[in-house]
Amino acid sequence: MMLRSAGLVSALCGLVLCPPPAAFAQQPQASAAEGASIFREAGCISCHKWSGTGGGGYGGSAANLRKTQLDPSQIAETVRCGHPMGGMPYFQQDAYATNSCYGYKQGDLNSKTMPPAAEHFLQPREIKEVAAYVATELKGRGDPTFEQCVAFFGHATHVCNDYPHAGGAAAGAGEAAHHVVIDAAPDQNEGAH
Repeated sequence: MMLRSAGLVSALCGLVLCPPPAAFAQQPQASAAEGASIFREAGCISCHKWSGTGGGGYGGSAANLRKTQLDPSQIAETVRCGHPMGGMPYFQQDAYATNSCYGYKQGDLNSKTMPPAAEHFLQPREIKEVAAYVATELKGRGDPTFEQCVAFFGHATHVCNDYPHAGGAAAGAGEAAHHVVIDAAPDQNEGAH
């Protein structure tokens, strides 16, 4: 029998030796591929772009997720609740049914302060997965690369050509730069003899 009530678990732990509370909360880790898929399907790329760099552009002006200082739980809260007085939509359908989002209920906010509803709501598990994806695959990753673009889309696309290879050469110039290095190597070696 699986116990889900924290109060009941706490009461029973007073009577018997229990494992630490974290053992009850452990869930399988979401894969980066699952999080990326939700990031695409939920339309996050409309504002934050595939790379998470956000800024102005085809989706408006969104936060740069590569530079966020939020931890995974704060990212999940932002996805779940959106951003009052901002353009970030809330992705949990009943997010403002109670005061669990920043202490507000829908009735506490007006049309100017209430964040917009997402076009595609997410389940709590999906919110956790996309938050984990942002925290592990985007946050702190520096500038996007050609390889990251290919990994995100699952194949090379014309969009990826705008990003440098991880080694630093632009995708379009990558092959030429590679040949220059290879062609220059024998000359350098010959001079060393």
